[in-house]
Amino acid sequence: MKGILLGLGCTLAVGSGGLLAQDAAPAARLGNPAATLGRPVQPTVRAQAPDITPAVVQEAPKVMPKGAVGELSGPSVPGTLPVPSAVPKSGGPVVTVPSGPGTISGPVIIDPPGAVTGPVVGAPIPTGPVISDPIVGGCPVGGCPVPGGHQTNEGWYTSVEALLWYVKSYSVPPLVTTGPAFSGANMSTAGVTVLTSPSIDTNPRYGGRVTLGYWLSPQWAVELIAFYIRPGTDKFTAFSTQYPTLDLARPFFSANRGVESSEIVGRPGVASGFVRTDSESNFYGAELNARTRWLDGCTYHVDVFGGVRYLFLEERLTIEEQTRGLGQAGAFAGVSRFLTDEFATRNQFYGGQVGAVFTYVDGPWTLSLTTKVAAGVNRQTSRVGGGITQLGGGLPPTRPGGLLALSSNVGVHTQEKFSVVPEVGLNLGYDVTENLRVFVGYSFLYWTKVIRPGGQIDRTLDENRIPDFPAAPPITAVRPAPQLKTENLWAQGVNIGILWKW
Repeated sequence: MKGILLGLGCTLAVGSGGLLAQDAAPAARLGNPAATLGRPVQPTVRAQAPDITPAVVQEAPKVMPKGAVGELSGPSVPGTLPVPSAVPKSGGPVVTVPSGPGTISGPVIIDPPGAVTGPVVGAPIPTGPVISDPIVGGCPVGGCPVPGGHQTNEGWYTSVEALLWYVKSYSVPPLVTTGPAFSGANMSTAGVTVLTSPSIDTNPRYGGRVTLGYWLSPQWAVELIAFYIRPGTDKFTAFSTQYPTLDLARPFFSANRGVESSEIVGRPGVASGFVRTDSESNFYGAELNARTRWLDGCTYHVDVFGGVRYLFLEERLTIEEQTRGLGQAGAFAGVSRFLTDEFATRNQFYGGQVGAVFTYVDGPWTLSLTTKVAAGVNRQTSRVGGGITQLGGGLPPTRPGGLLALSSNVGVHTQEKFSVVPEVGLNLGYDVTENLRVFVGYSFLYWTKVIRPGGQIDRTLDENRIPDFPAAPPITAVRPAPQLKTENLWAQGVNIGILWKW
């Protein structure tokens, strides 16, 4: 490169001085090479690219006459200096300039800016663009490869669960008491003990829940859910033989005399018998929803749904009593009877509901939270029944009814109440395969404005309505009165199940 620049410099110097006439022929025809300027020309050529013709070995340089270049004259002085052949550097482009008067012929090597001429030490420098996808909200720009935590929405899906639930117990008034002999064992007597529990508890409860759904498209599905809780029972029995020196009685409040009173079931030398309580609860429900994918992230998704819901709760409390008059019973000696009081309730909820399901996915693990709330009408039905069956001796009773179920409240009574049913569920699942998931969870359901058997019992009685009871002062009030007392119900428990997609 330095030789080329020197040759160009000399040519420009000679031309600008006007000392020599420039020959119109190319510099390549000159007999005297540029080496006459005093620099020897190498007889060999460095390695060149295949498409570059090797330079011709120049003849030996002649000695330059003394003096400056400007002092030279005569026709022997060349107008231009030939440019020595150049060897292209590795990696640089080769530019060929067309021949002509005053031009340089032959290849010219142009070094690329910033080219490295020495050896490169270290890791190779990337020659292509480096692309780094930014992360926004946990997802690369452009979206997730598979949205929704790698969940696909297509085809059928179903789940089957085993339930272990606890349902809120309900309160009942004192049903069976025992106390000192001949005291009547009523609630106002000292030393009286209530034998029955103040609440009826039918827990734990076992059941199942089934879900069947179908994705009409990746965004929409229809889903049917149904659950059933097996009937739970709570039983109690007390025999007079367990309390041979005490009174065994069924207490009530006398509206006629305004005091606590009772009916004797067992008394030393007067009566013997037993009292038994039996309760049962039946609970199930179903819902039909339209479900849609509302939000889809890389590791989570949110579905919202709406539909209709139905709940059914039927409960029954039965009080059975059997007595036999002993020698000191007077006219009732040898008389044996079986008495029944029954209080049954039914709640049927019909309503619409909305809800949402939040699902978080981490590999094969899935955590889902379901919330829903339904609002509608609860149709309530209360059925009260009672009677006495003559087992032996004596005459049949002169009045209908038992003790707490008498002519004033026996029958079927209905009403409708606005009710709300919120529910929440949390499930932790593990995907065994692409189509099979096992999971465990917890559910909590709340149901407002329900009726239950304990709330239908009116323990204030008109003694003149009790079969075969002695006459009492008359009253104008209708007691026991039919009543439909409402309360709120909750049910909660754990579940374990499997989910299958196909």
